[in-house]
Amino acid sequence: MIAAHAVGRPLEAVFLDRDGTINVPAAAGDYVRSPDELVLLPGAAAAIRRLNRAGLRTVLVTNQRWLSMPGADRAAFVATQDRLVELLAAEGARLDAAYHCPHAHRSCLCRKPAPGMLWRAADELAIDLTRSVIVGDAVSDVQAGRAAGTGTILLGAGARSPLADAVRPDLPSAVDALIPHRAAQRRQHLEEPHACGRQERF
Repeated sequence: MIAAHAVGRPLEAVFLDRDGTINVPAAAGDYVRSPDELVLLPGAAAAIRRLNRAGLRTVLVTNQRWLSMPGADRAAFVATQDRLVELLAAEGARLDAAYHCPHAHRSCLCRKPAPGMLWRAADELAIDLTRSVIVGDAVSDVQAGRAAGTGTILLGAGARSPLADAVRPDLPSAVDALIPHRAAQRRQHLEEPHACGRQERF
């Protein structure tokens, strides 16, 4: 079950990893460091567009440790992020916010599996983490979600994690699971009696 702790409450936001979730990842141990290297995975933009149209807020949370290395080109990172925005927009999709961790391993509270980026987004964007889900292709994404109190979906053919609420092969299939789940939650919520005869709207 996805976001089991939020059953009966409509989903509000979806946190998305970047490399390996939205775009083709770099070789193991490396990073996507320039706009030319950023290539969307098949169906990723359409999946995000579906989240947008369903009224779910989409927030990018990505580790970019290479920015802590000597000679790292921060302008290239900004250009790469801009390219991501352009490619998504070309297919009618958008990210509502984007956060990245530029720090070295074990030197901060924001690098996943730590939940710092999710906490920051929740504070700055008024997101209820108990009504949110994180989707990513690494166990660290799942661990960050668990630490922050969100639901979790791990991506990857044959991927396994006892911590994940669900495992799906890719982002489009994760969205297939999320959107019907949200619709069912919304119906359940609207059917419940509310104090003073008031019916909440989302």
